[in-house]
Amino acid sequence: MKGSKIVVLLIITALFSTAGGAYAASNLTVIKAYLNGDIKFIKNGTSWRPTDDKGNEVLPITYDGTTYLPLRVFANGFNVPVSYDEKSKTVLLGSSSKGINLYAEQVKAESNSGKFYDVIDKKQLVFGGKQYNGAYAFQSYLFESYNVKLDFGEKFNTLHLVLVGKENLKFKVFNGNKQQLSEEMNLVKGEVKEVDIDLQGSQQAVIYGYGADSSLPSDQFPLIYILKDSYVTNETTNPTGLEMPEIR
Repeated sequence: MKGSKIVVLLIITALFSTAGGAYAASNLTVIKAYLNGDIKFIKNGTSWRPTDDKGNEVLPITYDGTTYLPLRVFANGFNVPVSYDEKSKTVLLGSSSKGINLYAEQVKAESNSGKFYDVIDKKQLVFGGKQYNGAYAFQSYLFESYNVKLDFGEKFNTLHLVLVGKENLKFKVFNGNKQQLSEEMNLVKGEVKEVDIDLQGSQQAVIYGYGADSSLPSDQFPLIYILKDSYVTNETTNPTGLEMPEIR
C-alpha cells in the first residue's frame, strides 16, 4: 500500500491481554480499521510471515494510512524480549532493569556435550501446548559430564531456569567456580520444569544434564532444552524478574 508505513502497535490497547481485565472506558478510543491481507513482509532480505505464539498467521491492521502489527508478533519476530507490567501499565522492551533473559545479547553459552544447538526453529519448541521462541539444546550423558555454561556478562543473585528433557533425566547447577548451587533434580519427559536457583552473586551458571539410558548408543543420548525464557535477576526472595502477563 503506497505511502503506508509499518509501526509497532503501542496505542491500540485492545490488543493487550492483561491479568487485570480491560482498561477503564475513558482510556479507550473506538476506531475503524481493516485487517490487510495484501501486505507482504521482507525480513533481512527474506520473506517473513508474522505469526502468533501458536504459529498462526497474523494479518496487519491498516488504519488511517498506517499499517500496524501487534507488539508481541513484532518482538517475537526479531527476538526482542517483551513483557507487560499490569500495575504500572508499562510495556517493557529488551532487558529489564531487574534482570535479563537468555535472549539478551550479553548472554553467552558454550557446551562440552556431544551435541549442542542454538535452536530457533519454532516447530521444535512446542512444549506443554505452549510455543517457545528459542532454546539452547545439549546432549545429556550417563553421569555428570556434559554441560552448558551460561555467562550472563555480570553478576546476578537468582536464576529462574526453564528446562525440558526429551526423556526422563536429571540435572544439577553449579557456578563458574565449580561450586554446586542446586541439588539433583528430575526432568520428566516432555514436561516443562521451572526452578529458581540461588546464584549467590555469580556471573556464570553451569547446567549438567545426565541420567541417559546406558543401553543407548552414545550418539543417541537424549537432548535437554534450556529455554531462553529463563532469566536472571538481582532479587533474592520469590523472584519475579521478567514474569509478567503475556502480551498478545
